[in-house]
Amino acid sequence: MIDTHAHLTDEAYNNTREFMIKNFQSDGLDYVFTIGFDFKSSIDCVRLAEKYDNVYAVIGVHPEEISSFDDECCQYFKMAAKHPKVIAIGEIGLDYHYRQDNKDEQKRVFVEQLKLANEVGLPVVIHNRDSIGDMLDILEENKKYLKNGGLFHCFSESVEVYQRLKKLGLKVAFGGVCTFKNAVNVQKTVQAVSLDDFVIETDCPYLTPEPYRGKMTNQPKFVRFVAEKIAQEKGLSVDEVIDLADKNTYKLFKKVKGK
Repeated sequence: MIDTHAHLTDEAYNNTREFMIKNFQSDGLDYVFTIGFDFKSSIDCVRLAEKYDNVYAVIGVHPEEISSFDDECCQYFKMAAKHPKVIAIGEIGLDYHYRQDNKDEQKRVFVEQLKLANEVGLPVVIHNRDSIGDMLDILEENKKYLKNGGLFHCFSESVEVYQRLKKLGLKVAFGGVCTFKNAVNVQKTVQAVSLDDFVIETDCPYLTPEPYRGKMTNQPKFVRFVAEKIAQEKGLSVDEVIDLADKNTYKLFKKVKGK
C-alpha cells in the first residue's frame, strides 16, 4: 500500500514518529508521502524523506499559511524540487472555511504555486475546502500549468466535480471521509470514479477512518480501511483496489520507485 498524504511531521507524532515509520513495512506500507503545509514544515518533510527510504516529501504552502510564501520560500522550493525524494508541490489550493477576507491573496498564491510546479516539472497536490467554485475556475483558467498532472486531495465533492477534474487530467484521492456513514456524496463518487483516476490516503493525523473514527489518532496503516471501503463500493477485492491505487500513484508521481 501507499499512503499518498500523511503529515508525519505533525506534533501528534512527536513521541511515536520513529517507531511508527520503522513499522511501515510490517504494516503493509511500501511508501508514505509526507506533506508540507508551509515553509518550515516543507523543509522538515524533505529531511524526513532523506532519513527514511520509504518516505517521500511533498512541499508547498497550504492556503491557511500563505504568509509563509515569500521569495525565500519560493527559491527553496525551486531548489528542493530537484531532490530525488521531493515528488510534488503541495498541499496548495484554497480554503474558505475559516477565512474569506483574503480570497484574492489565496488565489494569487495558489496560481503562483501552480506556475512553480509547472516550472520545476512536478505534479501538484491540491487542497480545497468550501471553495469549489473558485477552485474549478482557477484550474480551468490555468490548465496550461497542469501538464505534469495533479491530485485533488481528500476528495469529498460530487461526481460532476470529479468529471470536470478528469477533463483537466487530474486524479482524486480518497481518504477516511469515504468510510463515514453520512458520506453518501463521496461514496457515489467512489462508485463512479474510473479505475485509473484514484489513489488512497489518510491525511493523518486527521480524519481517522471507521472503525477508529473518534477513538484513535489516524496513522498511515489505516489507509487499508479506505481501500476496504472502496472495494466494497466498487465490487472489487481489497487487493485489486490496492494494486490499482499503487499503479495510479506510480504513474502520477514519477520519481517514486515502483515495487
